Amino acid sequence: MDKKPKILFTTQLSEEKRTQLENNELLIESEPFITFEYQMPALWRSEVPEKSDAWIFTSKKAVKAVSAVLSDFELPQHIFAVGAKTAEKLQELGLKVSIPEEYNAADLSAMMQELKLKKVVHFSGNLKAANFQKLLGDEVEVVSVEVYHTKLTGHQMDDLNDFDGIVFMSPSAVESFSHQNKVTGRMQVFCIGTTTEEAAHEFGMQHCITPEYSTLESLMASIQTFYL
Repeated sequence: MDKKPKILFTTQLSEEKRTQLENNELLIESEPFITFEYQMPALWRSEVPEKSDAWIFTSKKAVKAVSAVLSDFELPQHIFAVGAKTAEKLQELGLKVSIPEEYNAADLSAMMQELKLKKVVHFSGNLKAANFQKLLGDEVEVVSVEVYHTKLTGHQMDDLNDFDGIVFMSPSAVESFSHQNKVTGRMQVFCIGTTTEEAAHEFGMQHCITPEYSTLESLMASIQTFYL
């Protein structure tokens, strides 16, 4: 390719990751289309049942929100995370964590159903993509506790034609971007996971590349493989 491919990340990308990609002959721009706001524990602490069989974490942000008041709660027998990075954050708190082989809510739910759980707590944001009550069925009581809020900060981009690829890290980013923008025909779409890819399809993005594992490292490897 005569010129360096130019890639748009629709969420904030760390300088370390940006440098890693740019060292591999890619031009990277980060234009966040969502922001996050942690909820004060006083607003949600009382929603956490005194006793439960399991806790579910589907994001690192949920782990961070709960970590500040972790000692206030009686830990359940089981703690689950959807992905490896979320699990790592829980392990840093000294917690034993189980994760599914495939990093998605459906596989996690299938794993949980084998344990005959009665009550589970899902710590999440206000725009959670996974409906664990539907996935686990009526025999399991799912208590959803919102510990952070995702805000859509959509805006129009006038230079989209300058980009060769666009990267989405969440369904919320897809939605926020799509409110005022449309992916052009020449842009390759990259999604971090299947749930994000499904959201991209809903907004008319048909040809998406999604890594086998829903991690930023796997996503970056997919981008590099495609262009280099």
